[in-house]
Amino acid sequence: MGLFDNIMGALSNATGMGSASLKSAYLDQKAPKGPGVYKITYRGKLMKVGKASDGLRKRFSDYYRGEAGGTAGLKYITEHNRDSVYVSWKECSSSEARDIETMWYDQAKERGEELPWSDRR
Repeated sequence: MGLFDNIMGALSNATGMGSASLKSAYLDQKAPKGPGVYKITYRGKLMKVGKASDGLRKRFSDYYRGEAGGTAGLKYITEHNRDSVYVSWKECSSSEARDIETMWYDQAKERGEELPWSDRR
């Protein structure tokens, strides 16, 4: 690990925020195990915001492996595009996650983003 990686890791741990490819978030265990909120980006476009009460790493693992579940992103993330999917996250309590998810969603909609992988209407 280089100096930059060490600095970024320390900042991520201190703020509870981070970002990585979906692959690294899961396989390299970059994402934290705790609950939080996340954004999914594909080809530079915000596709979804969500919350993971069961843990961010578990959610990213489900997305990467294509595990069936109740999350909207699973029908869009495939073996063919999963290595081009990027995630960013904020670790927070499950009780905070819903409010932050709603705030991020509303902010994205106000900017005119469509969030095509989101299951919200």
